[in-house]
Amino acid sequence: MKPSERPRRAAARPAEQRVAARRSPLNGTGLFARTRLPARRKIGELSGTLVRLPAAWATVAGARKIYLVQVSARYALECSDGNDFKFLNHSCEPNCFLRVYRRRVEVYALRSLAAGTELTVDYGQTPHRNGMRCTCGAARCRGVV
Repeated sequence: MKPSERPRRAAARPAEQRVAARRSPLNGTGLFARTRLPARRKIGELSGTLVRLPAAWATVAGARKIYLVQVSARYALECSDGNDFKFLNHSCEPNCFLRVYRRRVEVYALRSLAAGTELTVDYGQTPHRNGMRCTCGAARCRGVV
């Protein structure tokens, strides 16, 4: 078989074409799959500004919505002016996970996700005083984030 006759793999679609932000039944705005997303594959990356800790936590301490991901012992990614990945909502039984790699925050699917599925991650710890009430509705919901 000649190189020109080999079947070509479909080019990966940019993250902007695979996800969309819209009203969420979980909380405010959420991020939804526009196409089927395969399991264990990178969906995209959060964008934002790299800021030093603990100043980053002090900046968002009184905020109702926090768009901040700690990426190292010294830095956090402040995502309020970032891309639509900042709209990932919390779930106690998430379908995605975050991977911090060289101060970048990547989003991966835990399992295959159908088009229309809201993408969720487990926020883990929150800087909200006394935590934050969870509205994920999962069978094993912890009640507080």
